[in-house]
Amino acid sequence: MPACVRPVGYMPRQTHECDAAVLVRQHLAEFLGRCDERAGPLPEFVKGELEGFAGCGDLELGFVRTCCRTGGDELRVPFACKSRGFCPSCMGRRMAEGAALLVDHVLPAVGYRQWVLSFPGPLAVRL
Repeated sequence: MPACVRPVGYMPRQTHECDAAVLVRQHLAEFLGRCDERAGPLPEFVKGELEGFAGCGDLELGFVRTCCRTGGDELRVPFACKSRGFCPSCMGRRMAEGAALLVDHVLPAVGYRQWVLSFPGPLAVRL
């Protein structure tokens, strides 16, 4: 049997190593402590979003191992936070899936045009 051909240029997302995730991971406990002292505790859903983002894409927090049946190649895919409001990687994936759903199942198969309307500086701020 022929081996599977790996996609050329496949690069898994490196969510766990992005600058924002590193900063959140390093300072989250201190930030939550300061919030508790000064303004009261943050809502639980906000804490959950921040903690999820800090661990998004971390192989140590869990992964799925996929294996090609014909070629035997293995790939470890880390779990994502599936956040709705903070993680840019998960939000981008969610937006792409939403757009694909609209194109495949909702919008009719006709040609579309995109129009952009822009206004000069001060007027744009007011609008």
